[in-house]
Amino acid sequence: MRRVCLVFSRVKLCVGGQTFMTSTLTLTKDPDSMLAAMFSGRHALRQDDDGAYFIDRDAMHFRYVLNYLRDGGFRPGALPADQCFLAELCTEAEYYQLSGLTRIISERIRSLASEPVDLDASQGSSTSPAPGSLTSAAGPSTSRPQGSMSPAGRRLQRKVSAQITPK
Repeated sequence: MRRVCLVFSRVKLCVGGQTFMTSTLTLTKDPDSMLAAMFSGRHALRQDDDGAYFIDRDAMHFRYVLNYLRDGGFRPGALPADQCFLAELCTEAEYYQLSGLTRIISERIRSLASEPVDLDASQGSSTSPAPGSLTSAAGPSTSRPQGSMSPAGRRLQRKVSAQITPK
């Protein structure tokens, strides 16, 4: 096992079988996160034969985690408008203990939940999205009709609603 030094070095990660290159500076940007704890130099980490650190999580979501750490947030349109995907991404943010990312995603889910559903758009009409809406060509494609939500999405929506309900 090798100790990671907090010098601004490149780090090779294997997340869910996909390779990501980043730096210790990026991984330690949020000092309260699990990634900061892992790469702070306080813990001995095991590398694969190719020098990568393996993290057994979903690679599809990890690029959003890295981009959040690199940029501190997201530009409009960078997060997909799919509530199911956002619920999954929120689970990943919670796993990595990124409270700022969890907050951003929860706010996005709330804003999507408060937007009226355009039935023409959900039935395949060619109407364009409203100005300022967050859509992404790079977002996940699902066969789930717009407006329906997975069980994980419903659980997260209830959790977010409970957080904003005055007591």
